[in-house]
Amino acid sequence: MTNKTGIKCALVIMAVILSACSNNQDSKPKDVKHKTAATAPKKEQNENKSDKKEEAATDQTAIQIDGTYVGQIDNNSIEVEADGEILVLRLTDETRKLLAALKDGATVSVTYKKDENDQNILEKIVAVDSDEVEQPPTKTLEYTIDGKKIRKEAALIQSEQGYSFYKVDDFEFTAEEPGKDLLFASPYAETFVRIEPVADDASIDDLKKWANDELEAVGEVKEVKSSEVAGPGFANTELFITASKDSYTKYIVIQKQQSGKMVKYTVNLPKHDKSKEWEQEIWAMLSTLKMK
Repeated sequence: MTNKTGIKCALVIMAVILSACSNNQDSKPKDVKHKTAATAPKKEQNENKSDKKEEAATDQTAIQIDGTYVGQIDNNSIEVEADGEILVLRLTDETRKLLAALKDGATVSVTYKKDENDQNILEKIVAVDSDEVEQPPTKTLEYTIDGKKIRKEAALIQSEQGYSFYKVDDFEFTAEEPGKDLLFASPYAETFVRIEPVADDASIDDLKKWANDELEAVGEVKEVKSSEVAGPGFANTELFITASKDSYTKYIVIQKQQSGKMVKYTVNLPKHDKSKEWEQEIWAMLSTLKMK
């Protein structure tokens, strides 16, 4: 009788112990799991927001252009006309001091950046005839393809013909013959531009006649609106004509620089998968060309 009672007591004690252990195991993981589910997403979300802010802060490439200083809008903004368009630039305390040396209508070199609100923030502005003007080794070129704005880094090129421009990596540049240079697509050299500074005593009428004769060998010669084809950088041209046939399109352009000097471009554009992209890169590069 005593043994049976002892066995029953032992069984009861063991059951109580097992029940207590089971309750502890059920409750602790639930608490931990609940806290983790509530706090982890917030932490990840905060980290993602921080990363995005850092990316936005670092994605600010300086843009350098030349244009005409129109004047101040107010104490915080100025206007510069560049490539036929008015550019509004926001001033800082430092850049506001630079305006004292400028006159309305002066030709200026401008460096600016876009902030997170897409506003143009002026970093530097100097008159082009100032000793402070120095072309940077690289520049960001902008052009549009099918409504999409493209930005590419370009490197400064100095020609022995007395001019400079910015070149993207898709193209190579070389001297072709006395008085002429060649800019061509690296993967497909048939896509090229022949660059030829025009002599001061050259007859514009003769140049136009020779250009027409050259294009007539390709097809019907058409005069086109330069700014619509090549962008606002070509608003000031003496000649902008084209002819095409099934396999390619050809342009001959005579552009007048702000200095009054002229340069002739012969642009050869065979059909290719990248023809549209290369053509816009060509116009973007040539719009940066400056005669010394």
